Amino acid sequence: MIQIGIPELLIIILVFFVAAKPEKISKYLRDLMKSFIKIRSTFDNAKEDLEREFNYQELKQEVFNEKKMKEFDKEDE
Repeated sequence: MIQIGIPELLIIILVFFVAAKPEKISKYLRDLMKSFIKIRSTFDNAKEDLEREFNYQELKQEVFNEKKMKEFDKEDE
């Protein structure tokens, strides 16, 4: 998997803007933002689907309840 950090990403964007024609920069920015919003929406939808599929809240509550029961058992000893 490609690992690109913030500094590398900023350098790539800077080189792109230097190489791009000034008239088209606003269009490129608009397209970039649309793509970013679409990707973010896709990830949010996938997260919601996974949480629903695996009953995330129920599992989280069960883990919490088990921890509390262990704490009560320790206090009784």
